Amino acid sequence: MKPGSALSVDLLESEIGLSREVVRKWEIRYGFPCPDRDDSGARIYPADQVVQLRLIGRLVRSGARPSKVVGLDLLTLERLTEESLAPEALPSVFSRLILETLLKHDLPQLKLLLRGQLHRDGLAHFVYETVARLNHVVGEAWLRGEIRVFEEHLYTETISDILSDALRTVTLPSGSPRFLLSTPPGELHTLGLLMVLTMAVLEGAYCINLGSQTPAGEMVRAAQALQIDLVGISLSIAHPAREAAAYLRDLRDQLDPKIEIWAGGEGVLSLRRIAGVRVFRNLESLGGAVRSWRASRIRSVKSSPG
Repeated sequence: MKPGSALSVDLLESEIGLSREVVRKWEIRYGFPCPDRDDSGARIYPADQVVQLRLIGRLVRSGARPSKVVGLDLLTLERLTEESLAPEALPSVFSRLILETLLKHDLPQLKLLLRGQLHRDGLAHFVYETVARLNHVVGEAWLRGEIRVFEEHLYTETISDILSDALRTVTLPSGSPRFLLSTPPGELHTLGLLMVLTMAVLEGAYCINLGSQTPAGEMVRAAQALQIDLVGISLSIAHPAREAAAYLRDLRDQLDPKIEIWAGGEGVLSLRRIAGVRVFRNLESLGGAVRSWRASRIRSVKSSPG
């Protein structure tokens, strides 16, 4: 979906993770949203309401009651969403500074600001707090039409360069678990992969990144050839939920049952439970999951006969 575009009722669930039944219930109960109609009489949701619905969906999935958030104005929804992302918010002045620098297309200054924050935060905190927060800020600015597609790409590539440079100093030639990473076909966003890779490497995992858009069958072949323990799939909020769910089910059906599937990114927030797939709703929990996986394997080896 392009920023500033309306959305048909048929695309509600696939694009923003809300079923037409839920949105219709809100319309009746709370008086929001207020859709227009196309020539055939079908509901069309204006661009500003699409942005509000996306934010409302995030808040509800984070535990907010619909009666408390449905129908709130955009500024209030943005504030509540930012507050729900983390207990300690990145100072808004820094977020604004990053956006202003991005809009000036001053890439050397953008890198300088971000590298300085990296040195202050440390790599782990920089990834799961600063970058996660900035991704949200930049993404919402894009949805509102405040930044253009190429500017969002400039931001993504700048962050990717910084993380790639940092990873060269901490990546080990071996490790455990062996973690294979990619995105489904059609999912072009790879910054989430790099963030996961960074956190996993910091926990001692050996990570192999296949980049974007790897078909399920190829993931299975790669996992077998590379003796993989875990498969990680990153999903952005832009990826249709139905396609993501179908891909994960297909991957689970084909993959060796001993190999776990972990899925993360904002795109998982709209997914229902999928058997055999572990969903991560925040990046902070990844480190503990890697440590728990390793501890369980150690216990399994110790308890094996002989």
